[in-house]
Amino acid sequence: MKRIQQIFCLSLFLLVTNSVSGQIQRILPLDEETSEFLPEVNFHLFLQKKKVFEGISPEKEALALPEIPYDSITFSKFNFEPKGYFRDSLTDIIYLKKKIYELDEVVVGSLPEKITLGEQNRILPNSSGMYLQKQLFFGLLLTNEYPFDLALEKVQWYVKKVVHPTKYRILFYKVVVNREIIQRTNISPLQAIPVYISPVQTLDPKQKNKINTPVDYTLTPGEEILVSIELVDYYDANQTVIYPPFEEQTLVKFQCSEEINFYTKYRDVVTEKETEELFNANIWINYDFAFYFYKKPSKSTIRTPAVNLIGRKL
Repeated sequence: MKRIQQIFCLSLFLLVTNSVSGQIQRILPLDEETSEFLPEVNFHLFLQKKKVFEGISPEKEALALPEIPYDSITFSKFNFEPKGYFRDSLTDIIYLKKKIYELDEVVVGSLPEKITLGEQNRILPNSSGMYLQKQLFFGLLLTNEYPFDLALEKVQWYVKKVVHPTKYRILFYKVVVNREIIQRTNISPLQAIPVYISPVQTLDPKQKNKINTPVDYTLTPGEEILVSIELVDYYDANQTVIYPPFEEQTLVKFQCSEEINFYTKYRDVVTEKETEELFNANIWINYDFAFYFYKKPSKSTIRTPAVNLIGRKL
């Protein structure tokens, strides 16, 4: 949680300096899907349809265009679709889209008995994790990319050592993803409709690591859901509702991630107010590292709650 708050504070309070010197225009190339910084992008300048300059963007800084007459520019990079702009429409940030390759159908044999959705990467035991909340505060956006229905049977997730009996439930939401501002992709809870709510479950004190929570939901081909684990209440030994301090609350562990499907609210460490929307955390981090530092974040920085859906083919 502290890492997310620090990134949020950086975005809110860090003074953005304009690196334009004189009339030099600087361009920041980003991956359209992930908002990651793209180094070594090829560019060509044209004047009246004739090429007048070509070059490659730097590895660790924004591209400074040469001060020569031109009326259009193209950008290209291996495994990305080329993109062109007229000079009058060129902005300081350009997005390149990864190429989509269509492969011939390949038969790979029978599917495993159990199918897992979500990443299964290295668990980060020393990270702060995510506290369970009594509202939609964080979730993973997962999609059934198979051409058949998936009968979901359980949610597998990881917790730090539980201190107090914790009642919780799993919710699947149908959501609308707002990509109007790519680097601040978000989900509004007002547009999150529960399509499944599990029975209330209990975590007992001293439980830790892997937790398997039974669910019963059929995920149709192409269906996308936001998976959320939400707090019901904490209890003491007498089954009385309690309100433990933060250090004694239940935490979902993080895992390393190569995806951009983790959505969370942010809380300002100064005002203690939280955002109304759930923002795509890893797109936000990718963009901030690109905009401020002209690089991709380290692998240990990109992480998500360790949550998987497990089911079988129907």
